[in-house]
Amino acid sequence: MKRTARALLAAVLAVALALPAAAADPTDQRMTQVTQAVKEQLNIGDSYTKFYGDLTENEFNTYWTLNWEKEGETLRVEAGEDGTIYSYDLRREESYAYPTDSDSTTAFPTLSRAEALPYAQAFADQVLHAPESVKLTAQEENGQVGARTYGFQAQLLLYGLPSPIGVWVEVDTRDGTVVGYQRDDLYQTYLNEPIDPAPYGDMADKASSLLKGTLKLKLEYVPDESDPGRAVLRYVPVYGDNYYVDAATGELVNLTQLYQELEKGEGDNAASGGAESGDGSNSLTDVEQEGIAQMAGVWSKEDLDKKARTFAALKLDSWTLYSCSYQLNRESGEVKATLRYTRDQEGSSSRTITLDGKTGALLSASGYAWTEEDYTPAVSQQTAQKTAEDFLASLWGEQWKCCALYESTPAGEGDRVHVFTFAQKVNGYFYPTNSITVGVDSADGTILRLSRSFDSAPTFDDPAGVITEQAALDAWFATYTVTPGYTAVPRRLDRYGSQYQDLIARGYTYLMGLELGCTLERDQSLLGIDAKTGQPVKPVSTHTDRPTYSDLAGSWGKTQAETLASYGIGWLGGKLEPGKELTQLDLMALMVSTRGYLADLSQEDAADQVYDQAVSMGLITRSQRQDDKPVTRAELTKVLLDWGGYGNAAVIPGIFQCTFTDRGDIPEGYYGYAAIAQGLGMVQGDAAGRFLPNRTATRLEAVVMLYQLMDR
Repeated sequence: MKRTARALLAAVLAVALALPAAAADPTDQRMTQVTQAVKEQLNIGDSYTKFYGDLTENEFNTYWTLNWEKEGETLRVEAGEDGTIYSYDLRREESYAYPTDSDSTTAFPTLSRAEALPYAQAFADQVLHAPESVKLTAQEENGQVGARTYGFQAQLLLYGLPSPIGVWVEVDTRDGTVVGYQRDDLYQTYLNEPIDPAPYGDMADKASSLLKGTLKLKLEYVPDESDPGRAVLRYVPVYGDNYYVDAATGELVNLTQLYQELEKGEGDNAASGGAESGDGSNSLTDVEQEGIAQMAGVWSKEDLDKKARTFAALKLDSWTLYSCSYQLNRESGEVKATLRYTRDQEGSSSRTITLDGKTGALLSASGYAWTEEDYTPAVSQQTAQKTAEDFLASLWGEQWKCCALYESTPAGEGDRVHVFTFAQKVNGYFYPTNSITVGVDSADGTILRLSRSFDSAPTFDDPAGVITEQAALDAWFATYTVTPGYTAVPRRLDRYGSQYQDLIARGYTYLMGLELGCTLERDQSLLGIDAKTGQPVKPVSTHTDRPTYSDLAGSWGKTQAETLASYGIGWLGGKLEPGKELTQLDLMALMVSTRGYLADLSQEDAADQVYDQAVSMGLITRSQRQDDKPVTRAELTKVLLDWGGYGNAAVIPGIFQCTFTDRGDIPEGYYGYAAIAQGLGMVQGDAAGRFLPNRTATRLEAVVMLYQLMDR
C-alpha cells in the first residue's frame, strides 16, 4: 500500500470502524429512528414545510444527512446511526459570515463574545452525552466589528479528559442563536471505545518521570533577542520523537516510531526541484541603465562556468550548464550568479551552483541524489566527513578554524547524501547562528550541497556562572503539565483477529486507536532556559493584534478606548496620548483600524499604507491628503458620520435642528452632521452645551465619538 499514515488519516482510510453486520431494519425505519432522536435532542418543532434525508454507508462509517426547510430558513444535520449529532448548519435569510450593509460593519455586535458563550455552551451540553462533554471559553479571539457570528472551539472531553477530537460551535451575534456546530470525528471514529480512567488512579504522577526522561536540552550561544549585538548562553530544547505513557500498561510509547513503522516502505521516491525562471530582456530605460552600472565587472556565464569547474570537489565534468541568472543586492552592490546544471543520468538530474558574480567565489551549492530502498553507500560517513572538512579548510579557512561538527545526518533510504553541519564554537559552546552545512554524495564523494550563514559577530557572554544541565532540565520540565487524556495511536489491524480481514485484504494495515494515557502539554511557546538565571525564555513579541494603552489611568474615556481596543480599533504604540491634537493621519489610521488594518505609524511607509486603505474605504481622496493637518471637531464628526452611513441625510438642508448653544458657529455644510451627532448621542456638548465645531479635536475625543457612534 503506497500511502503514508498521515495520508490515510486525511483520506479517512486509517481512522474508522468497520461496519457492523448489515442492518436488518428497513431503511425508512432506520431513518425514522434517527430523525426522532435528532429532533428530540435539538428540540426541532413542526414548523418546517419540507424534509428529506440522505444515507451514506461504507466500510468505515454510517451516517445520515437530514434536511429541514421552510420559508427563509434551512437546517442541515449530519448524525450517526445512533443519533449522535456530528454537524449542525442553520441558515436564515441573511448571510452570517459576510455582512454587506453599513450598519453591521459600523456598529458593535449586539452580544459580546462573553455574552454569546452561554448560548454555545448550552447547545454543546444539549447534544453531547456522557462520557462526552466540552468546556468552551470566550478567550479564543478578539471581537470583530461587523461579525455576524462568534466561533468557539475546544477539544472534546471524554470522562472529563481531553481527546484529539475537536468541537466547534458558531453563535449569531445578534440573538445568541446557534447557527453552526461540528465535531471532527464524523469521518474519524476509532477502533475502540474510550476506557473509563477511574480505575487507573493518579496517572500523571506515575507518568511524570517517564515523560521527563524524553526531554533533552543542549547548552549553546544564541543571539540575545533584546540586544542583537550580544550572544547569550541558553539551554535550548532538542526536539525529537513524540511520546505518551499508556495508562493500561504504564509503558512509555514512542508515537513517532509507531508512525515510522507504519510509513516504512510506503512512500514514493519522487522528488522535485524548484521552478526555473526564464531568461528575458526588455528595452532599457535610464533607470535600468543606472542599474546596469552597478553590474559593471560581472563575469560572463562562460567564465563563471569555467570557475565553477575549478572546484574539483564539485565534480562538474559530466554536467552541462543550461542557465545562468544574476541577482543584484542593491544595498551592498554584490551580485550573485546562479548557475544551473543538468545531465541525463540516473540519480541526481539537476544541480545549482551560486558564485559571486564579480569574483567567482563559491557561495553555495545544492542538488538531489535519491536512492532505492536497497542502496548501499560506497562512501562511508567517516570518509565523507573528512572530504567535507578538507574542502571547507581550503575554501573558507578562517571561518573554518573556529568551527566544529555540530550535527550530522547519514545517507539513508531515499537520499544518498551524508550531511554535516559545522558551527562556530566559542568558550567551548556552539553558536549555531554562524554555521556551514555540507552534503557529500555517498555514491562518489561529490560535494553536492553547500550553504553558509556566517555574518554574525556578536559579543559573547562570559560562560561563568551557568547552571547545570540537570537544573535546566528541571526548570524546563516545570514549564510542562503532565496531562491525562486520550491519544490517537496507530494500531495494526492484524491484532484484532479476523474482524478486519476485508480491510487487510484491500491493503489496509493500520487504523487508529483512542488510547488513555498521559502526555506533556504547555500553553505557551518557550525558547529554552536562560543558562544564568534558570528562568524560561519567552519569544520576544514583535506584533500585537490589538492596541494597548498605558496612559489612560483616570481618563474620562478609558472604558470607551479600551472597548474599541478589544475589537482591534485604535492606534499601536502603547499610548493613546489622549490630550494630543488629532491630525488627519491619526484620524485615517483610527478609521482604517475598523477594517482590521492596524498600522504602526513609527514604521517607514506606514502612512502611505494607511492612506491607501483610507482611499479604498472612501474616507478621503489622494488629493486631500495632509498628514499633519489638524482636524476640527466638525470635520471629525463629518468623517465619522459619512463612514457610518449618515452622510447622504446630513447634507439635506433645512430639515435638522440641534440645541448646541454655539450652533451659530457651526460652519456651513456641517450643521446637519452636528444635529445627527447630537441625536445619536455621539456628541453631547461641554458643560456649557457647546459643540465647539472649530476647535481642534483631541485623540481621545476621536476615540470616544467613534465608540458612541458604534454603540447604537
